[in-house]
Amino acid sequence: MQMKKKRIMLRLIFLFLFMAITLLLTACSIFPKEEQVIAPPLVEPAKVNYDVAEVEKGTIVKQLTGTATFSPHTSENLFYQQTGGRLEKVHVKESDIVKKGDTLIEVNSGNVKSEIQQLEIDYQKADLRVKQLEQQRADKYSIEIAKLDKRGLALSLSQLKDQLAASKIVAPMDGMVTFVTDKGIGENIEAFESIVRVADTANLQLLYSAINTSELEEIEIGMGVNVTINGEKMQGEVVQTPDDIPEDIAETDSDLYSRSLLIDVETESIDIEVGQSAEIAIVIAKKEETLIIPKNGLRTSGARNYVQILVDNTKREIDVGTGIISATEVEITKGLEEGDEVILK
Repeated sequence: MQMKKKRIMLRLIFLFLFMAITLLLTACSIFPKEEQVIAPPLVEPAKVNYDVAEVEKGTIVKQLTGTATFSPHTSENLFYQQTGGRLEKVHVKESDIVKKGDTLIEVNSGNVKSEIQQLEIDYQKADLRVKQLEQQRADKYSIEIAKLDKRGLALSLSQLKDQLAASKIVAPMDGMVTFVTDKGIGENIEAFESIVRVADTANLQLLYSAINTSELEEIEIGMGVNVTINGEKMQGEVVQTPDDIPEDIAETDSDLYSRSLLIDVETESIDIEVGQSAEIAIVIAKKEETLIIPKNGLRTSGARNYVQILVDNTKREIDVGTGIISATEVEITKGLEEGDEVILK
């Protein structure tokens, strides 16, 4: 009986194991199969696009361009050669137009004016006295003494008039006042102290002032200047550079003249005023039929000049020789050929 039970139990266990294995195999078949890993395709590297410019043959011009203003050709500083005294009157201000002989500045002359008036009266009386004696047929000695008195009064009157004239500064020419002392009425004026400056407006020159003095290093006296005034073109000439400034002029405004050019231009055909502007262009260097590249294609490293060129999509460096360098272009004297492709920065 027990043996029979054992057999039944073994059969049940076997049946259970069989069903478990069957269920396990069935479950595995439900999951998706793992995909086969495929190797990525070979990708060619992307082509690099460079900003390039071809080496060309043409004309290169280096020039200085800018805006200049008309200023007086000459001006004169006016001062007292002896201690002038106390400032009494200022008749002008900067930018005033004056005529030759106009009184500009006066210092206190004391009682000179009243003394002159009194002497003029005394002189007239002396003149009448001479005439009276001559009419009365007085003796020659009395007449001669009266004439000497008259001459003495004339001499004193002349000296006082010179003294009064010395108390004034007058315009030496027709022109414009470009400077007036800032001293106030009553302040003392020293000898040789600049009091007023008058500029000759009959003769004007163009004044060009550079921001950087290096702009003017290659400019020389005698260079031609293309001048445009209100759309009208005319020719001028450089007559002064920072290297040619007279010492007395340089001292008046050393900063201005150390970075300025003076240009003569014929303006008789048009009306020009002080301060009016004009466009200028000075050709410093020019060359035709030469190899040219854009300025941003040239690279430097110390004293080395070189470019990067593109050959079969490959970048190469080449040392080059340079000539004229303008604001936008560079002349190439060696290292490149026409048609080479230069990589720009």
